[in-house]
Amino acid sequence: MLQDSEKNYRLIFENSPLGIFHFDQNGMITHCNNKFLEIVSAPREDIIGFNMVTSIRDEMMRSAVKAALSRKPGHFEGKYCTVISGKLIYIKADYNPNISEEGELLGGIGIFEDISERKAAEDALKESEKKYRLIFENSPLGIFHFDQNGIITHCNEEFLEIIAASRKDIIGFNMVTSIRDEMMRNAVKTVLSGNPGHYENVYHSVISGKITPIKAEYNPNISEDGELMGGIGIFEDITRRKEAEDAWKLDEYRLQTLLELNQMTDRAMQEIIDFSREEAVLLTRSKLGYIAFVNDVETILTMHSWSENAMQECNIRDKPKVYTLKSTGLWGEALRQRKPIITNDYNAPNPLKRGYPKDHVKLTRHMNIPVFDGKRIVVVAGVGNKEEEYDESDVRQLTLLMEGMWRIIQRKRSEEALQKYADELSKVNMELEKANKELKSLDVMKDEFLSNISHELKTPLVSIKGYGELISEETLGALNEQQKKAVGVVLRNSERLRRLIESLLFISGIESKTLQYQFEKVQMAEIIDDVTNDVDLPIKEKGLRTERSVPDDLPLIDGDKTKLSDMLTNLIDNAIKFTPSGGMIILKAYEEEKHLHIEITDTGIGIPQELIPNLFQRFYQIDASIKRKYGGTGVGLYISRSIVEAHKGEIWIESEEGKGTTVHIRLPR
Repeated sequence: MLQDSEKNYRLIFENSPLGIFHFDQNGMITHCNNKFLEIVSAPREDIIGFNMVTSIRDEMMRSAVKAALSRKPGHFEGKYCTVISGKLIYIKADYNPNISEEGELLGGIGIFEDISERKAAEDALKESEKKYRLIFENSPLGIFHFDQNGIITHCNEEFLEIIAASRKDIIGFNMVTSIRDEMMRNAVKTVLSGNPGHYENVYHSVISGKITPIKAEYNPNISEDGELMGGIGIFEDITRRKEAEDAWKLDEYRLQTLLELNQMTDRAMQEIIDFSREEAVLLTRSKLGYIAFVNDVETILTMHSWSENAMQECNIRDKPKVYTLKSTGLWGEALRQRKPIITNDYNAPNPLKRGYPKDHVKLTRHMNIPVFDGKRIVVVAGVGNKEEEYDESDVRQLTLLMEGMWRIIQRKRSEEALQKYADELSKVNMELEKANKELKSLDVMKDEFLSNISHELKTPLVSIKGYGELISEETLGALNEQQKKAVGVVLRNSERLRRLIESLLFISGIESKTLQYQFEKVQMAEIIDDVTNDVDLPIKEKGLRTERSVPDDLPLIDGDKTKLSDMLTNLIDNAIKFTPSGGMIILKAYEEEKHLHIEITDTGIGIPQELIPNLFQRFYQIDASIKRKYGGTGVGLYISRSIVEAHKGEIWIESEEGKGTTVHIRLPR
């Protein structure tokens, strides 16, 4: 029987989840199980014979051992550093004395339990509770707990602030029986039935009477065994969000109003103003409104009537529409001070008030704003009798709306003025069109006349020039010096007249679109040589120097040889005409990518920069004095440009007054 008992004890001793050891009456360990060795992280040879009384450093652990050796149970629980291994552990240690049947103290039995994991869990729980408490107390949301009857048990400061109540009034408050708001009470009942509850609206506090827009979330608190213990409520003050939403709605409404205003351009001016005034009343949640226009010197306000609500209440007969600024009271301050004026207590004494006329609509609150066009005030708009106080948001909404109205009015005025101008312009255009038709008719007649007269002049001119050349060559008899000079004058003027006739015929061909070109492969160097030979005599007579840089191997181009010769002759004639004696004329021609570039430069009188763009116009002369001094018809450059453009080329002029001119011609290869 004893053997069985010892066998069972040994089985429990060796397989226990607890560390078990025996020690003698001196506190020396005599034997232990493997679990104890594992807990203290020491080998058996270091443990057997270990004297706990003399070797344990921890005072509380040593006291627990001494208690067992004095025949009393000893206990230790906490953090313990083992002497042998130096391991730091959390343990629960129980020491009990081992007393024989005769009453002799034999020693004791120790039981060690490693509670590190439990301790870690407890610490984690404490840390969690600490964090929760920190969140609970410092949350920007109002948090409160309530029991299964809906009675509030505790709450944070933010919750007290949201509902404007003290802690003593809240703790013990029964939400089920005391909340008046039906929807809020239903949310509480929902959570007490084990489901989440939600409420979002304006809440009227039963305790303080404070009205606050809130968002409330209720969640049930259910224990691990499924028992409903109550719940947690979270309140969020959404006042600012609601204000932002209201501001956004007002902005949206104002934008919609401005859109409607923009679509009213076909309406009468008064209809636009009346619409804006009534929308201002709605936008600021007022009861009445008005719009007054200001004169240019800001001394007179012209009232465009009150809003419909005010007109129904106001019983003044023969309401004045025009007010001098000096005669206005408080409502004129927006113009005088040039800024918005808010009066939220209109009944309070104010030295700026001039009193009501008899039967005038009574005001409780008033706000008006000036509307600027640049630095000048053009409109004063006002609203009144809002239930809540006016604030900067109302100022902003009214200002933006009235500025939009003013832009529409300005645009409408501009459109009306533009329409009037367009009607006048249309009338003028019709008159001009009629005159233009007459001018075109005259122009056609002129072109026909020039063409006919040119042909009529050309026939006798051929005879004059032919006989002149016969006389000059003395074919018809010898001439003295005086006769030779006279014949030379006839020939030179005949040539001038021939060129003038050719120019007039060229212009006539351009206008009638009958001018024809004969394109072929031509050598520009040869054309330049022929032209320079033709103008050699007038160059020498005027005493001009020439410089020529024209390679003989220039590439062939597609061109009309006769027209290109006429173009160069016109341009060189101009250079000769406007270059004083002793001056120079330079001719250049060179390849430039896919073009042939020709330059004709003179050291003549030059041309003012502002006049260069006009030079290629038909019959253009710089001024009358130039024409008288140098002669000419003003068609040479016009003809030259026409020829260049027919060859798909470019022509332009560079000139500096007093230094000379360069004409550039660029023709495609």
